[in-house]
Amino acid sequence: MKSTLFLNIIFVVLFVIGINAQNVTLYDENDMNNYMSVENIERNIAFNGERLLDVYYDKQDTMTSKSVVIFIYGGSWVSGNKITYTKIGSLLETEGYVAVLPNYVIFPNGGIDDMVDDVYKAIQWTYENIAKYGGNPQHIILSAHSAGAHIAALTVVKAALNLPNNGVALQNLPVLDKVLLLNGPYVFDQEFIAYTLQGTGSTENATASSDPQQQALLQKLMMTYYGNTEISPIEILKQYEDDAITNNFNVNKFVFYYTSLDNVIPESSAKNLINQINRTSNAQYEYLYVEGLEHASIVRGIRGGDIEYENIFNDLINN
Repeated sequence: MKSTLFLNIIFVVLFVIGINAQNVTLYDENDMNNYMSVENIERNIAFNGERLLDVYYDKQDTMTSKSVVIFIYGGSWVSGNKITYTKIGSLLETEGYVAVLPNYVIFPNGGIDDMVDDVYKAIQWTYENIAKYGGNPQHIILSAHSAGAHIAALTVVKAALNLPNNGVALQNLPVLDKVLLLNGPYVFDQEFIAYTLQGTGSTENATASSDPQQQALLQKLMMTYYGNTEISPIEILKQYEDDAITNNFNVNKFVFYYTSLDNVIPESSAKNLINQINRTSNAQYEYLYVEGLEHASIVRGIRGGDIEYENIFNDLINN
């Protein structure tokens, strides 16, 4: 009864805030100019039906086998586009990686299972095709931010456990060198919603945009999935006995990254997932807590060309 009352109050507030939110664009002219100016890229490669991805690679050297980084962007499940993150792809390419940036379906055009399917198929595509771009399919890093981190973690867990997704059991993915999860939410519960609101009644910090339509979509998504254990890697792992998962999720190492000024996602989200991974498996993990940065400081900094944030991201990928 308390949960129902809490949810009803929350979404009345969210509705009011959504109506009054101001409009901004998903990506600006600079993003598109950056995207179109990149030379070391193959754009809009089809995978999983209508979905598209970009590969950033050194066109002058496809013979040297390079490690691969897949980056899954955030956007509160209701927005986002690979064009916005061109500078992340280019940064990785200049650092000697082959980078893969896929688009994935966003709500309400698809649900969480559809997002998982896109990320799953993007990883499969990378494994099967990246060698012709100079990438080594035996050395793939999966990196993701915010909602993207949630989808990435859920994909890895469901595939490792051969759980159904859209009614079809996922098969094991190739072994990943690293899964780097930045500021991700891994459960839709009262703590997550209350923390996001922070007593202000605003979800603006939780979305990539304050566009009223996107705010309304986020509200609808939260109401749809609130308390749904099937879309939470934390809740999924709670169903397993201690040390029951012997394949270590087909991941050599998990890295969880959280920042002290994140007012969107509570720190408990990462810690609770770490606890469940540690309890159910012998998977290796590292938890990095950094003072003084906000929820999206790294991705926004790279987008803005700030070398400090470029170096932080490079260190996370390289180490």
